[in-house]
Amino acid sequence: MSDIFICYSRSDRALADQLVQRLSAAGWSVFIDVQTRVGERWHKAIQREMEAAQAFVALWSERSVDSDYVLEEAEYGKRKGILFPAFIEPVDFPYGFSRIQTTDLIGWAGETNHPGLAQLLDALRQQLAGREAPPLPFPATLPSSPDTSVTSGFTAGQTFRDPLKSGGEGPLMVVIPAGRFRMGSPADEPECEESEGPQHEVIIGQPFAIGVHTVTFDDYDRYADVSGSQKPGGAWGRGSLPVINVSWDDAQAYSQWLGEQTGRAYRLPSEAEWEYACRAGTTTPFHYGSQITTDQANFNGGFMYNGSVEGKWRVHTVPVGSFPPNAFGLHDMHGNVWEWCQDPWHEDYQGAPADGSVWEAGGSSFRVVRGGSWYYTPADCRAAHRARFASIIRDLSIGFRVRRGVPIELLGALPTRALPL
Repeated sequence: MSDIFICYSRSDRALADQLVQRLSAAGWSVFIDVQTRVGERWHKAIQREMEAAQAFVALWSERSVDSDYVLEEAEYGKRKGILFPAFIEPVDFPYGFSRIQTTDLIGWAGETNHPGLAQLLDALRQQLAGREAPPLPFPATLPSSPDTSVTSGFTAGQTFRDPLKSGGEGPLMVVIPAGRFRMGSPADEPECEESEGPQHEVIIGQPFAIGVHTVTFDDYDRYADVSGSQKPGGAWGRGSLPVINVSWDDAQAYSQWLGEQTGRAYRLPSEAEWEYACRAGTTTPFHYGSQITTDQANFNGGFMYNGSVEGKWRVHTVPVGSFPPNAFGLHDMHGNVWEWCQDPWHEDYQGAPADGSVWEAGGSSFRVVRGGSWYYTPADCRAAHRARFASIIRDLSIGFRVRRGVPIELLGALPTRALPL
């Protein structure tokens, strides 16, 4: 049985699915009526879910306010005092519902920092606070506490930029909630590799922030101008394109400079943090599902995966943010450019840490990259896929994104090495 029951019109399915993904990423189980099993009496299944639900979310649209099914479901939640309605289109209140505080999701397109979404999530956290979650079907995130603010004042899903001492701002960051997930690929995932196993539980005990996008040429050129470092070549332009031709060592230097400019502890994400952020509460090969298309990511569309259709091969990078984000608000976690991680390469996950930290012990001289790129196949873009390059390699298909701690980690609080684990 589910924590939350969604009341919606089938014509609003796309937005309802986005909301289900966001609520699931927050750690709640969600029922939407497409989950009824074949052969099951749908009205009995829905009745059971309604009786068990601890919260009802009604999505008011032109179609839903005229649907007897939606109104009956919402009325049930209203009678129990656990209805949380939201406008998704500019319509009048249905009769009898005008006295219930209703959030505004009109124009919401899945972004995590939408004020109406934040209002809805806060109300649901208060309603569901104190309910102990059952053992989580990985990789659902841990449920948030009633007060999700951290000592820095940030909340999960909030975006921010740190100001730079030299002027301007650092990369756009988003706060990722604490949680747990199953890292690696299951044995039956198409085109999985031995290096992606054994699949194991990882618990991310504290929120952290990660770049909404990979570091762009604009971001990196600002660093080069201030520090006097060499600017990497841009084969197809600069600006909002992801920076390329940067080695792992270059990414370290940029992260350290960013820390000096902001007073905050920046580094590359650990391999576990990267995969957790990429999956955003999903278990499928891609955060989009079991397949991926070139309308969702930039990869070599001449190759297909798991029954997908042939797509485009753009033969170059595209500006960051060209494709829809995942449930955590992150763009381009699949394709465009490989992303350096902090970890050295290990042949598999035997002995890997379970807390999401950087795995230094026993690693090789190579460094991990994740996410695939414009040049590589869709199988290489899977959330679990791992690859490696020497730390000095600069390539047209490799970039990076940065990570920092939340609550704020100050540089002065770090150990003597330049970057924290």
